[in-house]
Amino acid sequence: MIDDATARSIERLRSTLRVLRGEDGCPWDRERSIEEIISYMIDEAYELLQAERSGNAADVEEELGDVFFLVVFVHELMLEQRGAPLADIIDRAHEKIIKRHPHVFGGERAADSVESTASWERIKKTEKPTAPGESLLESIPKGLPPVRRAFALQKKAAGAGFDWPHFTGVIDKMHEETGELREAAGSGNREAVKDEVGDILFTAVNLARVLDVDPESALEGTSRKFETRFKTMENLIRRDGISFESLTIEQLESYWQASK
Repeated sequence: MIDDATARSIERLRSTLRVLRGEDGCPWDRERSIEEIISYMIDEAYELLQAERSGNAADVEEELGDVFFLVVFVHELMLEQRGAPLADIIDRAHEKIIKRHPHVFGGERAADSVESTASWERIKKTEKPTAPGESLLESIPKGLPPVRRAFALQKKAAGAGFDWPHFTGVIDKMHEETGELREAAGSGNREAVKDEVGDILFTAVNLARVLDVDPESALEGTSRKFETRFKTMENLIRRDGISFESLTIEQLESYWQASK
């Protein structure tokens, strides 16, 4: 239940937004569409994720506030266009959560997260059945970032039973795709190279999924590690009074190893 202080804070935020959207308010805020604000919300969600990974609690709170403001912004636009009481939206979400957790609020049981996820997906299918002739993949948003969309496509297919029986099969597939990329690169066919690189990336995402690893989180971690080591390498080169551009690849590799 929302306490009085929280309710007042939400209303203050909404009142401020209505001033911004008003006749004497901000032109930018007045001109925004639901689609645009949702796009900003996605950006802010990534900033929230980055703040959480940084471990800075103050940054996390600030970014969460930005996301919440945009949630209120989207709802305000919905109210203006077609009327959509926030209480109704929250109640529907609450009812859906209760319904999809029969192992908590009903008579079913789930021994682990695998069983609870299977239950969730089974109930979701009854709520939103696939229309005759419609692909199971139709529900995957086309606007997702490529890595996340690949993950979502693979997860949906796996939920329907189209999955690798063991992770070793995906590793074998990765070796197969690497060989095909080697052949494509040797042929000089740029389109074939692009296609094979895409296959490798898609397979890598699939391997992460099969091993229960979030591919975006894993890639972000590796990118941070590379950035840290590269900056260390640059500092070592500066310490030695050498120009980065003057070094051979063998010399750079030596500094790279030292940066570890």
